[in-house]
Amino acid sequence: MHPKQIENLLKLSNKERVEYFVRYCADWEEVWGLAIDDNDWIIFKDADGDEIFPLWPHKDLADFCAFDEHKEMGAKPCSISVYSFIEDYIDDPDLRDVYFGIFYNKDREALVLKGETLKEELEAELEEYE
Repeated sequence: MHPKQIENLLKLSNKERVEYFVRYCADWEEVWGLAIDDNDWIIFKDADGDEIFPLWPHKDLADFCAFDEHKEMGAKPCSISVYSFIEDYIDDPDLRDVYFGIFYNKDREALVLKGETLKEELEAELEEYE
């Protein structure tokens, strides 16, 4: 992704970044998060103690916006099919209380969504592509 494109996307509001995330992930049929060893996904606790699974629409965005502490842990951008993500993560009963932080920026700002909300938005967008 071109640095100017990243810069422009990061100027979007939290809501606009969520809209971009949903469109882009549905179009490319993948979601990006951070993982250690390609299968240990980063899920962190926010100031309120809620568990957050951070997500981005593109590898370069995940890499650019990853928190320093996650990079220090060795976390790297990792993708998963949007369909597998919905089935294996959003629908996973063990992750029912986990929220999804959509497209964090460098200031650690993002909209945080419940799984069912994210699932509805992704599935509605995916239907547009069928």
